[in-house]
Amino acid sequence: MLQMEEKPIIYTYGNISIDGLDLIHILQPYHINCVIDCRPQSYTMSMQNTPPDELQQRLKNNNITYLPFYQHFGTFPNETRNAKGNILYSKVIKFSKFQEGVERIEKGAQEGYIICIIDNERDISKSIRYTFIGKFLRDKYLIKHIFLNGSCFDQDQVEKQQTELKNNRQKKKLAAHELGETGEELAALYLTKNGYQILDHNWNLHRGCELDLVAIKDNTLHFIEVKTRSSDQYGEPQSAINWIKMKHICNAIQQYRYRRGFYNMNYQIDSIAIIYRAENDYDLKHFLDIRPDGSACADVITYQKR
Repeated sequence: MLQMEEKPIIYTYGNISIDGLDLIHILQPYHINCVIDCRPQSYTMSMQNTPPDELQQRLKNNNITYLPFYQHFGTFPNETRNAKGNILYSKVIKFSKFQEGVERIEKGAQEGYIICIIDNERDISKSIRYTFIGKFLRDKYLIKHIFLNGSCFDQDQVEKQQTELKNNRQKKKLAAHELGETGEELAALYLTKNGYQILDHNWNLHRGCELDLVAIKDNTLHFIEVKTRSSDQYGEPQSAINWIKMKHICNAIQQYRYRRGFYNMNYQIDSIAIIYRAENDYDLKHFLDIRPDGSACADVITYQKR
């Protein structure tokens, strides 16, 4: 039975500050004998990097060839970017310098070099070696990414990991959004039961000019910021209302009063902080008449649902 021919391996490694001795220790277990450096020149001479000439000599002393490839993979002209300046894969792979760099890598692999491509990015999801080079060469080569802790994963494994991370982030974002909506509903219910009339829910003029709840009671407008958390492990919800948030709230209040015509009515800033554990199990604190800098309030009402 014929065995499928194994693909040649190309390794990658990323670190914002490349130290020559550390790099050698990382490369040696994989028998790497050629380093392709695609970091921009500005990075090779900054941070705590070993200078290129010194790095080349240290690698040479350990029988490792060093090749600077920043012109091929470290800098990309405007024609490879969109209107926002983001680098586009579809344009990069047509860039003549990129193609030239790929050809040199393929020639080196054919000559028996075990290659490691290095760049300055620790976050592999943002790295050139993963998003462009690895993606382009994956059909011909087994691309293996070496991490700072010495672990090594191939392109498919990293893609799977990145997809899982993205899905987890989306789930957490959705859960946080749903928790926030639940908190605002509970806050509105609490206010209504206590004689407040809700005028607006999630009033939004633009980003940074938002009000969670606007209510009226006893001829006073109440602008209420609602913060909800599932526990107080990382601090109580009201701790999220800092002076920057208060500045945005005050600006939003000014716009709201102008647009709704509430010029002469008394108003105050409140907040409602909720620790939500379940539908019938939560703690609510109502902070009344908060100072514009968020430093203190006139009173606190505590409500518990068990």
